[in-house]
Amino acid sequence: PRLACQRCASRLPWQWGGQDFCPQCLRRRYCFDRAEALGDYRDEFQQAVLSMKSLRHEPLTRAMGKLLARHVADRFAHWGVECGVPVPMHYWRRRRRGTHTAHVLAEQVAGLLPRPLVDRAWDCRRKSLKQGTLSPRERFQNMRGAFSIAAGYDINEKRVLLVVDIMTPGATASEAARTLRRAGAAAVAVAVVARGTGRH
Repeated sequence: PRLACQRCASRLPWQWGGQDFCPQCLRRRYCFDRAEALGDYRDEFQQAVLSMKSLRHEPLTRAMGKLLARHVADRFAHWGVECGVPVPMHYWRRRRRGTHTAHVLAEQVAGLLPRPLVDRAWDCRRKSLKQGTLSPRERFQNMRGAFSIAAGYDINEKRVLLVVDIMTPGATASEAARTLRRAGAAAVAVAVVARGTGRH
């Protein structure tokens, strides 16, 4: 089994001394409560995540969503997930790619748990810089205020599962969780296919 931080899902060394959180989580404040990842962003998982960005690979995305659903169903059994939410993507990027990976994943996860999918409640209201070109600190600054949530979607006091394809420093997921909390969510957990293993 993959030994991982219970807060941010980053891989821990096998000789880790029994603490639940990694050193990074002792220094950084995330807006989500916990995260679970299928694997690390390398080898087969890296290739899968890159392929899932293309419309023609949506069958792969749906298959990964089913695997992710089984993974979180086991690990979040006592957490009390009440609804699933995909991390938003700016409409320009959705149009260019022809697919919204997190949405396809979240459909599978929510459908198999089963829990309601809150998929049109919010939006990425501005086109941010590409996260992969920035340092970890810049990524958090880049995402600040990027999301907005529409009125009429009741997530008040709900325990929300945020679905993401990849998470490296966690800036996008943390800002999305901040927006959900401001809209009244009681707690936010993250389900991610691949956890980045690079710089935090």
